[in-house]
Amino acid sequence: MRSPSSPPLFIALLGIPVAGLIAITLDLELSRLIYGQASPVLLSLEIASWVALLLLMLFLRSRLAFPSAPRGLYRDALDFLAMARWHAAVKISMAGLLILPLVWFVLVNRWMFRLFESLGRRALVLSDVQNALDGGAVIYEHVLVGGLPLLFALHLLCRWRPGSRLLPWLLLPLFFAGTAIAVVIMVTVVHFSR
Repeated sequence: MRSPSSPPLFIALLGIPVAGLIAITLDLELSRLIYGQASPVLLSLEIASWVALLLLMLFLRSRLAFPSAPRGLYRDALDFLAMARWHAAVKISMAGLLILPLVWFVLVNRWMFRLFESLGRRALVLSDVQNALDGGAVIYEHVLVGGLPLLFALHLLCRWRPGSRLLPWLLLPLFFAGTAIAVVIMVTVVHFSR
């Protein structure tokens, strides 16, 4: 049986971040799909990037199952990309990155949901509704771009100190505060660069 060779692992090491970055960058197309103004080309690229991301992660997991899979820091990085052998604190942090922007979106845009109750799908033609949906997608972009590097650092810290049961949990508030600061900085830079 062949062992996992370096080129396939290296392809996954590069391919997963690239596919993820494309998926995050083009997530605006998903909100535009809701109100019918998505670009077919960009939407196809968005869907292809999500499919590629999933396939590369499954491929990487299968390669890491070999006994001769790499060890050390390289293995830790590959495990992060494969979403394999994550500490529970890292899983909760990832769930927070996905759930908290959604909670924020619902709380800030309660007016939009009331509008849907009264107008139904006709509300999708209103520019305020379209802007709110696009704003939700942009917030996800900023949260993921700001939070994923910190999530990787938390993952590495958990691997570096595997015996420390308390440290990863103590770092959770710092992780979320760091993500919030990164989002504020990115939004400020984008705002003043216009």
